[in-house]
Amino acid sequence: MSTSYTLENIRKEKATMQLLWIGMVSICMFFAGLTSLVFVDNMEIPSESDWFLYSTVIVLFSSLVYLIVSRNIKRDKPVSFLIFMVFILGLIFTYCQFQGWSDMRNNYGIIFTGENPETGQATPKEHSYFYAITVAHFAHLIFGLIALFITFFNALRNKYSSKKFLGIKLAGTYWHFLTILWVYIYLFINYT
Repeated sequence: MSTSYTLENIRKEKATMQLLWIGMVSICMFFAGLTSLVFVDNMEIPSESDWFLYSTVIVLFSSLVYLIVSRNIKRDKPVSFLIFMVFILGLIFTYCQFQGWSDMRNNYGIIFTGENPETGQATPKEHSYFYAITVAHFAHLIFGLIALFITFFNALRNKYSSKKFLGIKLAGTYWHFLTILWVYIYLFINYT
């Protein structure tokens, strides 16, 4: 009975990870479509704010911390503080994103859509694409923060061990994916 339960858990974990990967592949396709429009229309995406560099450094650091989470759980060491730290870094990343958008609007006149109140001219489509790409990443980031929050509370309640850590693995895989996706977006915005 114990063996079949273990086999059933392994099957469930594999199926859950496959679903996550399918979701991440579809997100990649979505962003590939968004970014390919920039090449098709031969646009230059604005990227004047340093806040996006700060957010890139923060999200990379958060992924490094999550690697420590993954290592520690496999050794049955406590991980709740580290998961909370990644969550806080995610919130700081979010703050930097909002500061970057605000900086782009206030200091460079780059608005999402409509008429620029300062110049009276219509917003160039490059500005709209910039916001569409970064806000779409932010929307996916919210799900990552929710996953981290749930994982943190489950870790506080000692629901994870070296033998049972699917939640940590799922949240970590998605968080690392969001990190890689943001680095791609940052490089794309700055070097296209």
